[in-house]
Amino acid sequence: MCSSAFSRSWDFTFFSKLCTSSSSSWSNQSSSEPDMVLSVIIKKTQFFFFFVLYVVLNRPALFTRRETNQMERSRSGAVRRRNAADSDSDGSTAAPSRKRSKRLPQIESETDVEMENVEYLEEEGEEEESFEEASTSQAARSQSSRACQTGRKMSRRACNFTLPTELSIPTAFDRCGKVISMRLTNFMCHSNLFMEFGPNINFLVGNNGSGKSAVITALALGLTSSARATNRASSIQKLIKNGEASATIAITLSNAGLRPFKADIFGPHLTVVRQIRHSSSTYDLQDARGRSVSKKVAEIRRMLLCFGINVENPIFVLNQEAAREFLKELEPASNYRLLMKATQLDVCTSSLTECHAQRRHFTQDLDQLEKKRDAVAKQVEAEEEKLSILKNKEVVKEKLEQCRVKLAWMAVTRYQEELNNLEHSIKLIENKKAKLEHTTSKKESTQATMTQQLKEFEATKNQILATYKIQDEKLRTAKRAVQDLLLKTSSIKAQIGNAERRMREDQHAYDECEKLIGNYHADFNRVKEQREEHANKMEALKEQVANSEEIIARLREEQQQIKREITSVQERVDAIKNERIKLHKSKQSINWEIEALSRNKSNKLSVYGEQAIKVVQTLHTQYAGSNMHRMPRGPLGQYISAPNPKYRDLVENQLMSCLRSYIVSSDNERKSLRELLQNKFQGGNIPTIITSPFTDRVYDVSRNKVRPTTPNTTVLIDEINCDDPVVMNYLIDMLRIETVLVTESKEIAEFLTSDLENVPPHLTKVLVPNLGLEYIPTPNYAVYSTRINPARYIHINVDDRIRQLQMEQSELQEKEASLEIDYMQHRKKLESTQLESTKKSSMIGQNQSKNQRAMQQIMELQNFDYQELPEYDRLKSHLADSGEKIEKCREERQMLQQKLSEIQERRAQFEATAADESKVLEGINEKLSTLDTEAREVESKIRSLDLHYEENTRNFQKTLQLERKMIGEKETVLNDLEKARIEAEKMGEFIATTQSEEKIRESISRYKSKIKQVEQLNYNPEEVERGLITLRDDLDLQARHLAVVDSVIKKLRMAYHQRAQLFQRSRHHYFTMVQFQFEQALAMRQFKVSFETSDKEKTWKINVFPPSGNETSNTRSLSGGERSFTTVSLLKGLWSTSDHPFYFLDEYDVFTDEVNRKFITEILIGEGLEWMSRQYCFLTPQDTAVEASDHITVHKLEAPDR
Repeated sequence: MCSSAFSRSWDFTFFSKLCTSSSSSWSNQSSSEPDMVLSVIIKKTQFFFFFVLYVVLNRPALFTRRETNQMERSRSGAVRRRNAADSDSDGSTAAPSRKRSKRLPQIESETDVEMENVEYLEEEGEEEESFEEASTSQAARSQSSRACQTGRKMSRRACNFTLPTELSIPTAFDRCGKVISMRLTNFMCHSNLFMEFGPNINFLVGNNGSGKSAVITALALGLTSSARATNRASSIQKLIKNGEASATIAITLSNAGLRPFKADIFGPHLTVVRQIRHSSSTYDLQDARGRSVSKKVAEIRRMLLCFGINVENPIFVLNQEAAREFLKELEPASNYRLLMKATQLDVCTSSLTECHAQRRHFTQDLDQLEKKRDAVAKQVEAEEEKLSILKNKEVVKEKLEQCRVKLAWMAVTRYQEELNNLEHSIKLIENKKAKLEHTTSKKESTQATMTQQLKEFEATKNQILATYKIQDEKLRTAKRAVQDLLLKTSSIKAQIGNAERRMREDQHAYDECEKLIGNYHADFNRVKEQREEHANKMEALKEQVANSEEIIARLREEQQQIKREITSVQERVDAIKNERIKLHKSKQSINWEIEALSRNKSNKLSVYGEQAIKVVQTLHTQYAGSNMHRMPRGPLGQYISAPNPKYRDLVENQLMSCLRSYIVSSDNERKSLRELLQNKFQGGNIPTIITSPFTDRVYDVSRNKVRPTTPNTTVLIDEINCDDPVVMNYLIDMLRIETVLVTESKEIAEFLTSDLENVPPHLTKVLVPNLGLEYIPTPNYAVYSTRINPARYIHINVDDRIRQLQMEQSELQEKEASLEIDYMQHRKKLESTQLESTKKSSMIGQNQSKNQRAMQQIMELQNFDYQELPEYDRLKSHLADSGEKIEKCREERQMLQQKLSEIQERRAQFEATAADESKVLEGINEKLSTLDTEAREVESKIRSLDLHYEENTRNFQKTLQLERKMIGEKETVLNDLEKARIEAEKMGEFIATTQSEEKIRESISRYKSKIKQVEQLNYNPEEVERGLITLRDDLDLQARHLAVVDSVIKKLRMAYHQRAQLFQRSRHHYFTMVQFQFEQALAMRQFKVSFETSDKEKTWKINVFPPSGNETSNTRSLSGGERSFTTVSLLKGLWSTSDHPFYFLDEYDVFTDEVNRKFITEILIGEGLEWMSRQYCFLTPQDTAVEASDHITVHKLEAPDR
């Protein structure tokens, strides 16, 4: 949508200045909690005010300053009507003006700003942080530039999106959101309807029940609307065609033009498919290739938001019910809500209300900042108190030192007491040890001898083991030497194998180099020529492919145009063919009827056919005599007559369904009559048989008969004469002819049926025979057009009927001749067009085959493997290197073979040495086993001695261990005592005290706590003073921040009031614009209108006065045509304040006559031609005289199969 010209000057001005000043004032401050709160306030405020700014400003700028002043003068009565000479064209039959608007250049000039606003709306949820970055005017300008570049890139991507398998859409669909086509499957009355819309003006024409309203209902439902919003059903499942399980709505929208929706993904057009089942409903968003991209409703709504589509706004999509009730009541409150919704000012109102609530929330944040400032003030007071405490710190330190000295000398006293206890315990242990030594003295002498013997055995064993280790080490050395030699042998063999392998490889490389050097020059020239040849051939093939692609694109476009022509011509040929068949059947039927009438001119029943004559004769024969009163009545038309000749055709058309029927009084007679009719009507079309009791009196309908309340009005029963009471009673029972009114005035019919208070009792319908209209009264108010055919049964002379049939026959012959000529012309055109399409397809296939062959050749040339030739000098050096490597490998192999023979000789010597050492070790092992046996015998004897003295020995050992432990503890205590005495002397002289250690420690902790409390800031009064200065500075900073925030909130409050005032001016502007356009449209037929607007009570009262001069008239007294004209005029005024890709209007001429219908249709066509960027679709049940053209498409709907 375009932005209004008068409000373009201050898009980002206020927010840029405000955020720039706030940022500069806080840029050098540290990040603190008030800064965070302030940034949140600015961020939220920018979001809400920017949204209101977008909604209020981005409206269509449709009026220049001169036009706005003219509208103001019109409201104050300064505008004068043109004189009679200038107003001749404003009569009821004059065509509307088609002056081109000057608004298109302005709209085109504002395209970049429009793209910026849509970019903001599309990425609103993902880029909320961009408001904070856009706080300066420079950031706002950069964001606008990025948005414009994004829009242009998306448009270019949409233009560059090519589909090799899809046909491009017509270039006339140059705006995103226009409806290209629609397909309905099993939806309402349509089984399978496909409709292609024109890009500008569309007329959808069809009789009542042909499914026109289903198209507009499908449009709304397919674009995410609900069933209730369409007024067609309470649930969407009720719109599925009877007997079907599901329904499908597929709507194809244009995605070409400004602001395409994800053009790189969807292409030049996209399709929204809604699948409706009895249990659920699903969506599918498809790209131009028909592939599914998303099944989320949110994605479809983002697309609709991007295109600016709103199908629930009645001025964009006006359904059948809304069209009928649009101006029926004209309640002021409803009018006000309609205008607010049409101009989307209701969105602005809700946004301003939300911004007001946000302002109250920001005021609460300001209160929080004040509380935080008070908290900092309390911290300053606490720091000042700490500074006074730090001055008494030295006294507390002296008391702490005294307590520490007392505690140190108390530790010396404790260690001295512990030392005295240990010395006493050691004396007791020494006495016990002397007793145990005396008890075990005899056992020790014998044991000493045996122990000495064991020691000698052990010495001998140690000597033998030493010898054994020496010999074992020699054996191990010999085996390791043999193993090492084996490893060396394997390594040398592997080296010999590697040397031989390298020599073979070098020899092969040497031979290849010699071969390449011999053929080098010939191969190099051959590869060079081959590369040049392939490059030239690829260039020619690429040029051939490009030319073929252009030819294919042109041929496809021509083929598509030809196919559309074929479809159009084929439809016309089929229609003519069907019409020829119908004409032939009609001619044949007329011939048969003329022959039958000629044979039976004297019989008045001949108009019913020869079969009816025979049936009546047979009935007279069967029921002759006393049974005549039970004879079936029929055909019923022979008993009915119309006294007034002008109503004869109307009476016959109303009673047509029963004129050929028969009435019987019982089931037996029904069976008998059915057999008779089947026998006489063997060719089919058997008349209906009705069972009804026979009476000899006509019903008294005076109580249920409708009473005419207006002049020139009569009851249908009064215009019918029937001399048989049975037939008359049947008409009363089944057709209710006593409740039908007949009038010659369309205005009287509308007066009697449109308002419930004017409907007479027992009225079922009103007939207007001269206009062919049928009115159903409120509450089921409806108007139907009916065709009244000439009478053929009631009061018809046979000769007149024959002449009538002959005239019809001549007309059919003339029409058949014309159809034959038309059929042959279209048939020839169809054949020539099909032949041309076949030629185009053949040419496309030839070019595609040619392209495929060329592309295959290009790929083969690109993937061709050329022979790689090394450099000549490198070949020479490689040949010399290979020769040197071969000689080195030979020398290495000879040296390794010599080493291998030497190693094998040494391995044999070491193996002999290892065998000798093994024999020596066997003798040593025998000596060790003998010595171990003797030692075990001596140990057995010692254990027998220990058996008697075991307990004393254990006690003696325990005593010795305890003595050693106590001595060790004594030495530890002595060391600790000495250390404690030294530490105490360092801390100070001995201080006598009666306090316990626990109390002294409590005093130390208390003094430390006091010192810790006063030394929290590094135990330095200067640092405390500096911290106090910092807190005072922080308090001043908080006060300044608070003042700045208060200033910002005041500025925001002023900005809110400014935008509220701008909203009021905008509302006045839009109301003025709509009223001006409304007046201008009504002036085409010299209508007058007055308005009474109350913004406080939210009412908009409209009084319309037709050119009859009745100043007391209002909309209730308007006729149907005047009401329809007023409706279209108001819509035209509302359309001037909005812009939408398409406008669908259903039954705009529901109340009109032929003159008003033509005038209104010309107004709508003029509106469509004035706005070529929009798409219009008008639905009408009446036949329209509008002819199709380049800008107008007419769709005619036939009654669907039900």
